[in-house]
Amino acid sequence: MSFRLVRAAIVAALAGALLIAALSQLPARHLVDVGGFDAAYVQGFHEAQRVTDTRDAPAYLEGSSGAARWSRASSALRFPQAGLPATVTVRFRGPPGRDVPLELWLNGGGEPVQYFADASWQEVTLPVAGGLLKATDFFVELRAPVTRLPDGREVGVLVDTVHYEVGPPPITPYPAQVLYGAIVGALLVLVTRACATPTQSMEKRWWHHHSRLVAAGIIGYGLLWFFFTRLQPPFYPYPLRDLPLVIIGALSAVLVIRDGPTLVERWPWLLKVAAPALVIAIWTGATLLAAQQHLTLSRPGVENDFRSFATRETLEQVFRADGFYNLGYPLLLWLVRPLTHDNAFLAGRLISAVSGALLLMSGYWLARNILASGPALVALMMLALSGTVAQYGLYVGTDMPFAACFVVSVAALIAGLQELRPPRQATVLLVLAGVAGGLAFLMRHPGLILLPWGLLLLSIVALTRSQQARRFRGLVVFLVAFLLTISPQLIINTIQTGQPLYNQQAKNVWLAVYGNIDWGRWDEAPNEIGLAELILRDPPRFFGNWANNIIGYLGSGAEDTSEFGRAIQLRLLGFPANWLALSGLLVWLALVAGALWPFLAPVWFRITGVSDSPDVPQDGGKVGGLLILIGLYVVTVSTGFLLPRFFLPLTALYAVAAGWFLGRVVGNGRLLVGAALFLSMVLWGGYGAGVRYVLDLQPADEIAAIRMVQAHVSDDQLLAGNVPARLPIAKYSAIAHQVIEWPSAEAIQTGITSAELDAARAAGAVYLLWDAAQGPPPLDNPEAALIAQTERYRLYRL
Repeated sequence: MSFRLVRAAIVAALAGALLIAALSQLPARHLVDVGGFDAAYVQGFHEAQRVTDTRDAPAYLEGSSGAARWSRASSALRFPQAGLPATVTVRFRGPPGRDVPLELWLNGGGEPVQYFADASWQEVTLPVAGGLLKATDFFVELRAPVTRLPDGREVGVLVDTVHYEVGPPPITPYPAQVLYGAIVGALLVLVTRACATPTQSMEKRWWHHHSRLVAAGIIGYGLLWFFFTRLQPPFYPYPLRDLPLVIIGALSAVLVIRDGPTLVERWPWLLKVAAPALVIAIWTGATLLAAQQHLTLSRPGVENDFRSFATRETLEQVFRADGFYNLGYPLLLWLVRPLTHDNAFLAGRLISAVSGALLLMSGYWLARNILASGPALVALMMLALSGTVAQYGLYVGTDMPFAACFVVSVAALIAGLQELRPPRQATVLLVLAGVAGGLAFLMRHPGLILLPWGLLLLSIVALTRSQQARRFRGLVVFLVAFLLTISPQLIINTIQTGQPLYNQQAKNVWLAVYGNIDWGRWDEAPNEIGLAELILRDPPRFFGNWANNIIGYLGSGAEDTSEFGRAIQLRLLGFPANWLALSGLLVWLALVAGALWPFLAPVWFRITGVSDSPDVPQDGGKVGGLLILIGLYVVTVSTGFLLPRFFLPLTALYAVAAGWFLGRVVGNGRLLVGAALFLSMVLWGGYGAGVRYVLDLQPADEIAAIRMVQAHVSDDQLLAGNVPARLPIAKYSAIAHQVIEWPSAEAIQTGITSAELDAARAAGAVYLLWDAAQGPPPLDNPEAALIAQTERYRLYRL
């Protein structure tokens, strides 16, 4: 890159920044008719209500502009970053027959503006300050206790109109908007530069033309930003808050497609090391950040099982034979809990995020064993943007640790079988494969599938390898490493039950085959029921359920008369990566058929009398092992009931198949870069959808209580909690390490007394979290001790 080009980029960046700063000096105004065309501004409100919707409009709409929206316990109004100083004026009223306190929070923090909303319309003006480091917008959060309307909706306050006004000058522009202007200017210089250095005679004329082109682009961007982001667009009130990022993304994509292959050719480590590390780091950072909003168990869902692991708090409890759960995850929790204030929930949250990062790393490693660097990076990107992977990177439980160990084992085994691998290195990789496979079994019983699969693969290699001395060494190494890793579980099972592979998973099969997956019927069969007995009771019923589950994984057809069929394999990756993966797997089947043709030719000749080989692709040895593993895993897991999370380990294998197929179709050049950018744009929402699904399943009243505690109680202070025992707030939440063991069992039966409060104080509790449904606490002056409250819970100082 020449000095002249660098200078031009700096000048263009300054020009873009100055233009945005200058345009920001003009006043701006946004008039929001809440309930009308307000989609760009409202978030978390109820559906709009309009006077014209029904003949008898509700009385609370009288005096409105003709339309309004009810807020929820927490709702937000979002606005573009037009500059400071600014004000937001909200017109609202309370629910019928009740006055409710309303808090307005700017960007969710600071000191709230507080009002009481009664049955009359009123306005409140909130000065806008701060939020200078936000990326695209700022928001005003409305928090109010909810009231149940006759139609069943739980509402806060009714919002009619909102005015957002910026000015008068001088106006301070938001730093992010100025930065975006600078980035656009610099990118325009880089995108429009000549592909080849102009000749000396043409250089001056080319730079003059180039400067005019860049200037026109900067001015065009400034006008687009001014009219469609900063101001309320004239024809439809929908400011494009993300327009700067979209333009920057488009210019960056053009630049990457144009110059990416050249840079990779010059510096291969950018593609092989830097880009994968960046993807994994971004995913891990985003997941750890999202985990800060994961405050309690998401229910109903997979986290219901977490109680079974968290209660195994001592080594004696960890090393206990359990028919449903092996010791791996309880032991991992026990090891990590000292890092999280002995809070099992926080430990599980950290384990899931780190295991997700390990899944991505091992998935990329597996891809690099089979694919070139470019398709392998695309496979990693598809895996990272999967909503399924995002969900289980947040869920606390065995799913993500199990999947990570599973894929590490597969990747290490495939890597260890490379023909040109040095013997010592191959041995180390096979030891790693055995250890990781054993750890997968210690996490969950299906990890045992890796043992026969690995032995089969190693046996095939041993029988076809020309080096006689090394034929079976790899097989023995893998087997010994696997068995040594799972030996603690085998020893415990043998000592305590007399069965090395003791488990009661057949009870889950019973629930699927005979119990119709009705958990209310769980006690109708003993935990010790055996699989053989289940099969012999009604073989057609057992095998029918098994076949239906396999079809439900692959994709049901017209034989499924339910409203919605099932195709779990299509949910492992986002669209269209899922169909790329399926296409890749089908081609792999053809490749495997080609590899097996020499063995099948005599049978083919006897059946058809034709000796010519059909036109089948060759060289299926590299992918045959993965196809065998997928088939073995699906067939084994489908014996009971079917849940998408059971197949989380296969996401990495499907991502590899998708990357392989895409690489075969478009190659490794600019077409692959363009396809990868297109896929990233289409798949982008998958990660966010998975995160939102997990966070939205947390009960709202529990989240409000935990946030209240976090806002008023420092992390080193303790509190007593009088909450229902069935709720996870006191034991399995982000504040569980601050809640003392209280009240006593007797007090739970007879009620909390002042003596119990004295016992809580003696145990070190400074605060009291109280369920208001149980009446007022036995404090001398509850109103004076009250610090904060939510709809259901109260926080008192002891």
